[in-house]
Amino acid sequence: MKRILMYILLFTAITAFILIKRDEMMGIAAALLLVSVFSALLSPVCTWFENRGMRPSLAALLTVGAFLLIAMLIIAACIPYLAVQSVHLVKRLSPIASMLLQHVSAWTEETGFLRIYRSSTNVLSADSFGRLTAAAAKFSINAAAQTGRIAFSLVLTYYVLCDRRRLANHILLFVPISWRKAVLVGLHGCRNAVFGYFSGTLKTSAFISAATTLGLMLLGVEDAVLLGVIMGLFEILPYIGPVAAAIPILLSSLSQGLDTALGALLLVVVVQQIEGSIVSPYFTASSTSVHPLAAIVGVFVLGSLFGIWGILTAVPLIAVGQSIVWSLQRTWNMMREEDAG
Repeated sequence: MKRILMYILLFTAITAFILIKRDEMMGIAAALLLVSVFSALLSPVCTWFENRGMRPSLAALLTVGAFLLIAMLIIAACIPYLAVQSVHLVKRLSPIASMLLQHVSAWTEETGFLRIYRSSTNVLSADSFGRLTAAAAKFSINAAAQTGRIAFSLVLTYYVLCDRRRLANHILLFVPISWRKAVLVGLHGCRNAVFGYFSGTLKTSAFISAATTLGLMLLGVEDAVLLGVIMGLFEILPYIGPVAAAIPILLSSLSQGLDTALGALLLVVVVQQIEGSIVSPYFTASSTSVHPLAAIVGVFVLGSLFGIWGILTAVPLIAVGQSIVWSLQRTWNMMREEDAG
């Protein structure tokens, strides 16, 4: 009884510490997650170099260097075009947003919900400008922090690739012999779940981006490529991403007429339905699929606790936990069958 009580108190203390330091813990967890993803993705390439007679350190250096070079080339090729298109899109959307705000202000004045006077409008404009400046500064700081985190993760990835086999053996030494088989099966299931989820998400995002871009081009919507890329990127955010990405599409198409806006809305709905019923199940294995209710609850809980990182990691964490439980249950059944035999 004392031992159970001690475990409960220890679990409570650890949970309270994580909640109090959740921002710092999420930063550390994000860096370790990046290291794990980079190491898992680059490990086959590093092994290929080693099989060609290279030393592990040189193979790891070439692998990380090639990955960084390819990423920089993709960024250099895409970012300038997307930046120019983004500026053009913002210029086109600004009059539409102003018009919508005027209609909203007029409606609120007519209904009596809110009365906006000329003096308060100036205060609101100044306050909005101050908030915009603060948001821009915060975005710059976050971008610099994320860049530093990625650079640090790549450095750690290099060392992990150099000693990946030795690290795996050292980690297994801390596991009791009777549990090593179950741990290995669980880690294998965890790896499959992570790869299945990220692979399915990337393929689904690519499909959403291509289908949306093609559909918007056929409708004659301006900045179709940029809007398609935004829809594909926001697809990574479960459930709330497509809704958020549909707003600039509707605003952009609305400037070209109501018929174009309705066509764009219908396109978004059709693409999302195809994604949910055909594309996502095809790209995602059944072992990594997550029940919609569990996904929604996980996104809500972790998003409330940890913000954007909680939203991004909710579904993969649920998939990993689900895979580990299934793997351990399968191992336990195998051990029982061996004992019975």
